[in-house]
Amino acid sequence: MTRRLLTLSLAFAIVLTPFGPAVQAKKDQTPDRVKAEVESRINRKEQHVKVKLRSGSEVKGRITQSSPDGFTLVEDKSGSTTQIAYADVSNVEGRGMSKTKKTLIGVGIGFAIFAAAFAYAFTHIWD
Repeated sequence: MTRRLLTLSLAFAIVLTPFGPAVQAKKDQTPDRVKAEVESRINRKEQHVKVKLRSGSEVKGRITQSSPDGFTLVEDKSGSTTQIAYADVSNVEGRGMSKTKKTLIGVGIGFAIFAAAFAYAFTHIWD
C-alpha cells in the first residue's frame, strides 16, 4: 500500500510540475496600471509597497504623494525621499501575501488533510 501512495504522489508531482513556472510568471505592468494601483493604495491607506523598477532594482517604502507623472516614495532603510515615474516601474506589490496566495495555501492544506484522511480510511477499511 505504501508503494501505491508513493507512486500516486510522484505521478501528481510529475503532472503538476509544468504548471509551476506558469503560475509564477508575472508580466510588467503598464504605466496606466501602475498609476491606478498607486492611487488605489493611497485611497485605501495601504501605502507600504515594494516597487520593482524596469532597471531591475527594487525599492521598499511608503508612498507619500502622487502626481500625474509619478509618485513620491520614502524608503524604509534610508528614510530618503525618491520621486519615481510611472514609466520606470515594472511592478508594484503590497506588503505581505495576497488574498489569492492565502486562499491557495488554505485549499492546499485542506486537500492534504482530505487526502491523508482518505488514505488512512482506505488502508484501514478491512481491519
